[in-house]
Amino acid sequence: MRESPYIKTKLSLGGPSACGAEQPFELAAVRNGNVMLKPVAYLRCPMIPQVNLWVREVIEPAALRYYNSPLTELRIAGSYSCRPINHAFGAVLSEHGHANALDVSGFVLANGKTVSVKKGWRGDKRDQAFLREVRAGACHHFTTVLSPNYDRNHHDHFHVDLARRGKDGLRTVCK
Repeated sequence: MRESPYIKTKLSLGGPSACGAEQPFELAAVRNGNVMLKPVAYLRCPMIPQVNLWVREVIEPAALRYYNSPLTELRIAGSYSCRPINHAFGAVLSEHGHANALDVSGFVLANGKTVSVKKGWRGDKRDQAFLREVRAGACHHFTTVLSPNYDRNHHDHFHVDLARRGKDGLRTVCK
């Protein structure tokens, strides 16, 4: 991964604990700066091209199809965070603890419209269709995709990660 005005190398995340990532990146935008991430996300290298592909191949075409407006921003609800899954005491470490996960709560378009996962998932029919297409497309770019259909902890965002699951590391989750 090469640095750019939108991708900056960080020395490390975490400390002397189970959490952290070596050579993580601060990601401020994808698509050559055309789609901002707000706030910035802290991610491992393998996540960055997948986020870029998801935006380019899925989200941008869906935004144009449903709203006739380009995507300008991903609203980020979470990236690196040293915590257990769902913040549950005693649970295994979340992929967020390794900078291997991203939570997206909304999509901002050039026409000023914001499509919120929380309001749109069960809201306006067009927002529902857009969000379901974005979620389905994410399943082609990430090994784990969790949406409001999964559980109450994900009622307001999409969780995407590159966790290796199963004995062979190839099992995927798309809910």
